[in-house]
Amino acid sequence: DITTDVVVQVSAPVTVGGSGTIDGVENTEDVTLAPGEHHLGEGTSMILEAGSPVPVVAGAPADNSDWITPGWGFGGGHPTYQVYSLIVATFLGTLGLPHVLVRFYTNPDGRAARLTSLAVVGLLGVFYLFPTLLGVFARLYVPQLLITGTSDAAVLLLPGSVFSGWGGQLLAALVASGAIAAFLSTSSGLLVSIAGVLSTDVLRGRVRDFRIAATLAGVVPLALSLAVTSLDLSRTVGLVFAVAASTLCPLLVLGIWWRGLTAAGAGAGMTAGGLVAGTAAAVVVVGGVP
Repeated sequence: DITTDVVVQVSAPVTVGGSGTIDGVENTEDVTLAPGEHHLGEGTSMILEAGSPVPVVAGAPADNSDWITPGWGFGGGHPTYQVYSLIVATFLGTLGLPHVLVRFYTNPDGRAARLTSLAVVGLLGVFYLFPTLLGVFARLYVPQLLITGTSDAAVLLLPGSVFSGWGGQLLAALVASGAIAAFLSTSSGLLVSIAGVLSTDVLRGRVRDFRIAATLAGVVPLALSLAVTSLDLSRTVGLVFAVAASTLCPLLVLGIWWRGLTAAGAGAGMTAGGLVAGTAAAVVVVGGVP
């Protein structure tokens, strides 16, 4: 069912059943949609035959083959390069995330730190398989989200579509509560990590200094987030990983596995990586590149 007016597009003729307003005409019988864009009114109900192409919201890929095109327009003339850059950033940037760095503080020696690095990358590698599985199951069980353009709600609507009744509702509630818990735990971990660095390296390291640092660590990112509310969350995550991969990750890898690293080299590497990655992220935020 369509809960709001929406413009969809189809790449091949498709016959739909149901009732409602299609292109300004009230319909109660089967309608064949010609290739192109069509307006669906609020309250329209659509029934598609098995195997038929699903109309998608205007602007989204219309063919199945378009969904597997690297980057889908991101990266300009080099979409494959953009995709692999994102893969490298998410792979290496994991080690440089502040709430992951806290885990290194508990290592008694270099061997334990190396094992921690491998374990973190391995666990995150397994986790990155789940978004792909989510996309496959969402395409199978909730294809109607392509029509309304609300595919970001797939993770919440998928359980109720797979399991009917109370089972699906309970599973959806569990997923929602797990997502909220993950948001809070990650945010608190980042806050504590940043506040700890500020209080010990910038301030005097007292309890009062930690409270001040925690306030700054929470207020400054909040103010910045209000200034870039139009930026896609999926892209901001990639930018964060890119900065972490260009600064803290090389420092950790070289510091753990290479004894020739000096303080001057570490500082120069972090500065260079931070300037390059930070500049690139700023250009993306202000809309300089796709």
